[in-house]
Amino acid sequence: MRRAVVFDVVGTLFSLEPVQRKLRGAAFDAWFERLLHTATSMTLAGRFEPFADIAESTLKTTLAMLERDVDPEVVLDALRRLPPDPDAEDALDRLERAGVLVGALTNSGEKQARALFEAAGLEDRVAEIVSVEEVELYKPHPAVYRHAAERLGVEPRRLTLVAAHAWDVVGAKEAGLDAVWIDRLEREWPFPRGKPRRVAHGVMDAAEIVLAKR
Repeated sequence: MRRAVVFDVVGTLFSLEPVQRKLRGAAFDAWFERLLHTATSMTLAGRFEPFADIAESTLKTTLAMLERDVDPEVVLDALRRLPPDPDAEDALDRLERAGVLVGALTNSGEKQARALFEAAGLEDRVAEIVSVEEVELYKPHPAVYRHAAERLGVEPRRLTLVAAHAWDVVGAKEAGLDAVWIDRLEREWPFPRGKPRRVAHGVMDAAEIVLAKR
């Protein structure tokens, strides 16, 4: 049976550095954590709002709390124009040449994610771009990962998530997927238990780890 891999998009295949430069220092971390917390809270509460809307509302809250004089639109525009990881194209090519089915799984909207891939010239490197909008639940809800497996036509156990966010890895594992955690952002596993056996230091390293298990 064919194996497949899905990459997280924001922070994994595409770099958040332009946004970090606009906010500088702790403001970026405060906003991004609030953004993820709000998305997860809405899923727990049984509500869904588009990721772009949550990004805007949480950014305004963060800037107000920190009393930062930053134009929110400048930051949000940077979020819409994230550059690909320097190794993204080579990693996707490596997997494609090896016959691995490659997809993307994102908390962002499908249109926003597709725009990133098109701007980077990577749209032909992924078979499917799967957005949480399709199930109206945010990662790390396990149903999101099972939906991705259905979209790619593989059993969950035949699908590997590659992500630079530990919470994403936890959700995938709970849904029965395999996972590779890229440790370049968090450095140290933040959960008390459940650290994956397979840890990569970058996107290409993650692709090689995926292929090594086949």
